[in-house]
Amino acid sequence: MPILLFLIDTSASMNQRTYLGTTYLDIAKGAVEIFMKLRARDPASRGDRYMLVTFDDPPYGVKHRVGRPPGDENG
Repeated sequence: MPILLFLIDTSASMNQRTYLGTTYLDIAKGAVEIFMKLRARDPASRGDRYMLVTFDDPPYGVKHRVGRPPGDENG
């Protein structure tokens, strides 16, 4: 049973915008969402567990969430 870790920077620098107007944080969140949607199509992903860790500038530090993906009825 794999545990997949997503580490996301939520510091103020992630509010910078690309030349298209999208923030870096929105791009990071979109990448996680796309990965999870594609991974869910694979039958081998049934036992997957996911961990989301965010980090920010001090003193906020690290926040985390461990669990199954949304919609998993076995969680």
